[in-house]
Amino acid sequence: MLTLISECRPRSAIIFLAAVLLAGCATQAMHNKGMEQIQEGQMEEGLAKLESASAAESDNLSYRSDFLRAKSQVTNRLLTNATEELALGHYDAAQAIYERILKIDKYNRNASLAIEALTMNKRHDVIIGDAKQLLEKEEFDAARTVLRPVLLENAKNSQAVTLLRQIDERQHKVQMAEPSLMRKFKKPVSLQFRDANVKMVFEALSRLTGINVLLDKDVRPDIKTSIFVKDVSVEDAVDLILMQSQLEKKILSDNTLYIYPNTPAKAKDFQDLKIRSFHLTNADPKVMMTIIKTLLKTKDIVINEKTNSIVIRDTPDAIRLAEKLVADQDVADPEVMLEVEVLEIDRSRLTDLGVKYPNQLSLSPLPSLVNAAGATGLGATTTTQLTLDNMRGINGSNISVSPIPSITLNAMLQDSDTNILSSPRLRVKNREKAKIMIGDRVPIITNSLTPTTTGPGVVTGTVTYQDVGLKFDVEPDIHQDNEVTIKLGLEVSSLGNAVTNSATGSVVYTVQTRNTTTSLRLRDGETQILAGLVEDKDTSTVDKVPALGQIPLLGHLFSSDLKNKSKKEIILSITPHLVGNSKLADSRETEYWSGTESALHSNQLTLKQLGSVTLSTPSTAPGAIPAPYLPPAPVVPAAHTAPATAVAPAASAVPAVGPVSAASVAPALNAARNAEPAAATGALSWQGPNHAKVGEKITLALNSQSSQGMKTVGLQIGFDPEVLKVIDVNEGDSLKRGTAQSSMSKHIDQAGGAITVDLAGSGSSSAGSVVTLTFEVLAAAQGTTVSVDAVSATDANGGGLSVTAPEPQVITLTQ
Repeated sequence: MLTLISECRPRSAIIFLAAVLLAGCATQAMHNKGMEQIQEGQMEEGLAKLESASAAESDNLSYRSDFLRAKSQVTNRLLTNATEELALGHYDAAQAIYERILKIDKYNRNASLAIEALTMNKRHDVIIGDAKQLLEKEEFDAARTVLRPVLLENAKNSQAVTLLRQIDERQHKVQMAEPSLMRKFKKPVSLQFRDANVKMVFEALSRLTGINVLLDKDVRPDIKTSIFVKDVSVEDAVDLILMQSQLEKKILSDNTLYIYPNTPAKAKDFQDLKIRSFHLTNADPKVMMTIIKTLLKTKDIVINEKTNSIVIRDTPDAIRLAEKLVADQDVADPEVMLEVEVLEIDRSRLTDLGVKYPNQLSLSPLPSLVNAAGATGLGATTTTQLTLDNMRGINGSNISVSPIPSITLNAMLQDSDTNILSSPRLRVKNREKAKIMIGDRVPIITNSLTPTTTGPGVVTGTVTYQDVGLKFDVEPDIHQDNEVTIKLGLEVSSLGNAVTNSATGSVVYTVQTRNTTTSLRLRDGETQILAGLVEDKDTSTVDKVPALGQIPLLGHLFSSDLKNKSKKEIILSITPHLVGNSKLADSRETEYWSGTESALHSNQLTLKQLGSVTLSTPSTAPGAIPAPYLPPAPVVPAAHTAPATAVAPAASAVPAVGPVSAASVAPALNAARNAEPAAATGALSWQGPNHAKVGEKITLALNSQSSQGMKTVGLQIGFDPEVLKVIDVNEGDSLKRGTAQSSMSKHIDQAGGAITVDLAGSGSSSAGSVVTLTFEVLAAAQGTTVSVDAVSATDANGGGLSVTAPEPQVITLTQ
């Protein structure tokens, strides 16, 4: 039995070893397969095999390392892909990638946070869409309220931040917009009142134009006005009435006016003020404050020097004028680039010819060394002395000659030519100084001796520096015509001979200086050369042997001639180039209206002619006065019926002297017609389609059924410019019968939705079309109207006709 066990043990070990080897081979194959799959892009499958291989051999650190490295690389690669998808706006694709990352690494915090952010962004997109719809409806507060949770949860949401800025800008624009009358109230109106009560005039104007007029309780009831205007805008007519009555208006909405007395107390109560900050770029805020306070009389103005800005509080007109002043004054100073060339030319010629002989000779006896008198002993000194006894023995052998005589032959000719060029370039601001220094700063030591009681004194040295070289100062003044006035100073200096103070030992130098100061005016790019700073030296020195050197011709053998000629010249070249030159100011920025002494206005009070009136017709007899277009009298309530004198002056009020024009007699003609009994009545009617589609062209005819012929007709026709566009206006046939001549003038105000037509004919008594209108349908509308807002007519004798305006033509416009 024991034998069997011993025989089975080796066999089991072999089987176990084989199993281990097979398992190891399988694990290696799995590991290799996982690495290949990752390289091929099968990331999840490859990582699963690497993880299995690592788990199968937990003690194999190589497998574990490869698995962790591959897992990190795959995760980072997927995170990068997800970021790219987010940048492109592909949120679903990015979320799918993040979910893949979590399958690989369920604890990956980046992927988890990104999925939460995507979920939140999708919810935020819905909220942002709702806020955009509210913004389109101009419900600003509601849009901001809806958007607030998005910004609280993610303050960096770009869409929410952008939308909030749009909400603020739109709301600011609405808040800052000054109320003005609607566009349709810009159409022409004609008024004729004499000594009429202001309240009654405003009431009539309100009924005629549809403007709501509110009168302050302090407007006096006894104010009267006289106004005779034709074809002016409603706003201009109101301004004329207010100017006559010392009243002022405040526009509350696009169709509401508030009228109050023009007094300082009321102006403080009703005149709105604005605050405006001007951040200046170039202008001095103190100077701008002085200009604004002087010209605009602004009291509330402060300066913030830290931000270089001014803040003012004043009326809107004053703010607009201040904007024009700042735009005119806050301009950048021009600059100039100066190209400077300084050329220093130094030419010299040195001539040294001749024979130079010694000019002195010293003879001295050789000294004798003898013992000093009375000097004995070891410490005795000896001196060299010349005694009378020594002089008795002087001869040629004991006389020394110094210096050793020599004869020098000079033969030299030296020419030198030196050019020193400095070419600096400097950019200078207008009316600012600039300096250039090219050279050396030479130290000069100055010693001073301070005496003392115990010694020879104390020497103190002081070092100062002397600028030597080229110094250039310039100050430009740039003009509007691209010319520059340049003030310049040039100085060229060099060190001269050294001078030593024997008392202190200080060494100073003489400084040779050449300078110039001038002012010149140059055009942009013009080069100016300044020359003439010349130093010319001519030195001649002749050394001669006395008597021999003065012999003609032969004297040159006993003389030496030294000549030195030098010439130094400085040439300055300067060329200005304008950089950022000041532009010529726009006339709109240098001249504009500012109102009156007592009231600031950014515009001048002027009347703008809006209508067109026919003043003559071909059939009018020479010298005759045609009847201009006169709209019907304003509607006045029965309780406020004005007397006849309040409508127009009598015909006798027309001056009889001077040329007579239709414009001057229009009030008189109107009064005469109002005084006459009404002629036979006539009626107008529309003929045309009641339905049309967008893009179609429709034609409407205005027909007359007058029982008496009309000679002149004036029409004011209104329409909706948003849905209808006027193509043409043509004259009908009711005023031109047979060979009779007629004329028509028309004025189309497409923006204001108004058509003015004046017709003149022979006065025939037949019915027919007065005018035909052609429109193009621009947009769909339910029941838009074309109406006759005002009509006037005269008969063949020039009398007034009572013409009934038709009911508005109602047209349904569809797509």
